[in-house]
Amino acid sequence: MTRNDQQMYSNINSIAKSLEKIANTLDNNVPQTTKDIPGFEGTLDALDVLTDIKTITEITDDYSSTKKVIRIKNDSDHDIRIAVKNYEDLLWNDGSENGKKFHTKKDCILDYVTKEFGVFGARYTDIIKFAYYLGAHNAPKYTNDHRGYYSCAMNARLNGHLIQGGKDQLVKGINLDGKERYFALSYVDNATDYYKKIS
Repeated sequence: MTRNDQQMYSNINSIAKSLEKIANTLDNNVPQTTKDIPGFEGTLDALDVLTDIKTITEITDDYSSTKKVIRIKNDSDHDIRIAVKNYEDLLWNDGSENGKKFHTKKDCILDYVTKEFGVFGARYTDIIKFAYYLGAHNAPKYTNDHRGYYSCAMNARLNGHLIQGGKDQLVKGINLDGKERYFALSYVDNATDYYKKIS
């Protein structure tokens, strides 16, 4: 905190009184001299400056700090980004979550499909978006322009690594609503009686 900030907070009561006088003057349109308002001696025109507030600050209870209030853009992928960030923290980490360690992005994707979507299964776009943000959760917002690269991992003709090999893979199944969705092979028996490997 700068010296000017410290002086301002140490004299907060006089500032509050001054602002109250200014507010009364503006609300009531009562001609009032401003010689007793610090910084506005004899100039009513200077009061107009107070109506052009550009920065909003929040003062904490102890008046020791301020923080700017910022606007957050509406991001429809916010939940996916948060989930990806949590998986990134566990990926290649010696720590584990409930005894699980994630050594590959594929492990993260299969676990996400199972935990996030469960018996309902995941849509193709849900998986592609998660794969897009994994490793770069602050990347620009996903659009269909990014679809091609990440969809290769789910293409049988290109030997997509998400749909073949290893200890687990994605399969297609019919969920309880009768819709075709993606499930992890290790979980699909808990969700549906019908599933098929992607070929």
